[in-house]
Amino acid sequence: MTIDSANTGEFRPREIWSVQEFARRYRLTKMEESRLKMLHGPVAELRDLMAGREKSVSAW
Repeated sequence: MTIDSANTGEFRPREIWSVQEFARRYRLTKMEESRLKMLHGPVAELRDLMAGREKSVSAW
């Protein structure tokens, strides 16, 4: 089997995260952590967690 170097950039391993660890690392509120757990369960792909979190608007 040979690997086509032109297609190697297409494969990306999925990053599976614990929702609790994601919430701790990104300093989410307990309410937002609970919402993500309801949406995805106890674990989810990082891209889904990033897309699903609410964007907080800073006054700074």
